[in-house]
Amino acid sequence: MAEIRSIRENELEWAAELFNNAFRIGMEKARGWTSGLPLDETIAVVEKDRIASFVRMLKYRVWVGGSEMRMGGIGAVSTWADAQGHGFAGELMRRSVRIMRDRGDAVSALYPFSHRYYGKFGWASMGERIIYTEARQNDIIPHDEKSLVRRLKGEEDIELLDAAYREYAKRYNGMTIRPRERWVAILRSMQEQNGQIYLIIKDEKPIGYLHCEQILGKPGGHETVVRDFACVTQEAYRAMFGFLASLPTNVAKITAATPILPNLACYFKEPFITMKWALPFQYRVLDVERAVAARGYSPGAKGSLKIKIHDECGDWNTGAWEIEVEQGKGIARKTTGRKADIEMTIQDFSKLYMGALDAASLAAHGVLENISEKTLVKMNAFFHDHPAHLVDGF
Repeated sequence: MAEIRSIRENELEWAAELFNNAFRIGMEKARGWTSGLPLDETIAVVEKDRIASFVRMLKYRVWVGGSEMRMGGIGAVSTWADAQGHGFAGELMRRSVRIMRDRGDAVSALYPFSHRYYGKFGWASMGERIIYTEARQNDIIPHDEKSLVRRLKGEEDIELLDAAYREYAKRYNGMTIRPRERWVAILRSMQEQNGQIYLIIKDEKPIGYLHCEQILGKPGGHETVVRDFACVTQEAYRAMFGFLASLPTNVAKITAATPILPNLACYFKEPFITMKWALPFQYRVLDVERAVAARGYSPGAKGSLKIKIHDECGDWNTGAWEIEVEQGKGIARKTTGRKADIEMTIQDFSKLYMGALDAASLAAHGVLENISEKTLVKMNAFFHDHPAHLVDGF
């Protein structure tokens, strides 16, 4: 009979076999995924001779509202091909919500194969992104600030990288905090994937960086993909795009994925380049009380708001909450009495909480009905502070 539990050391090979079956990555890479795997971050359906289904709950810290909190990153969700359709993964996802909440996580994020599937368990789509693709060097304005770009020397530059990253990342909700070991892993992965990182330095201080992957094609047909970047100032943006404009002629295509804000079309000579819109990730509030207390708020946000929340996978979240915000801090208490100002699912609350839901704009377009203007103003004042963004993969 199958068990649902964390996997054990002697079952790591079974996990590798499952990863190879689910992701078609080969056993060598699959064993790399299981090497050093923290067993307490796993939950699985374990049969007598295999792991039938698996979920990993990685431990991260992220910024929301400029404050740090614990986040559970869902990764490696996989089920053997012949075990699909039995509800194994769904049961693991439901249990993961409680496990992450019980260990102290406030929110959770994942990159979905299906937004609709994970939406059933409370995760909400967000992180609007523009992907500039099919661009060429002569599409980009050749800013002189490209002279501020220099190659990364190696691990000795990690402090400079992290300084630029932290300043940039805190402008968004949901970006991870990267300890040194995370940067070391990024540099190692960069080397394995034919990538380079370039620092942007002004007056000996880091104001940005860009991480480029080179996808080799035919001679004269290579592609440069900007996988990750941070620009702290307008000079840094001009430096990054000036650098991209000066790439050698054997780069035939440039691709860059950027947050929807700020819009970077102004760095191209004309806005006729191909742009794709995407919602790459999903976030979920795991514990309303903990999440509201852990978040930062704008200094001018003040007042109380009563929200009734429905959470099918977290009964501790379901109910009416009085949320009070003052002096950059928030508190949420379960309450009874007066009618709620607004009623929503945990998915909608997660969008609101992460700053990904502009309540006033939705109401103006008839999406939110029967909500007072006072409530809309409070919702935006409390939560609509920074765009949602996430670049770390898991």
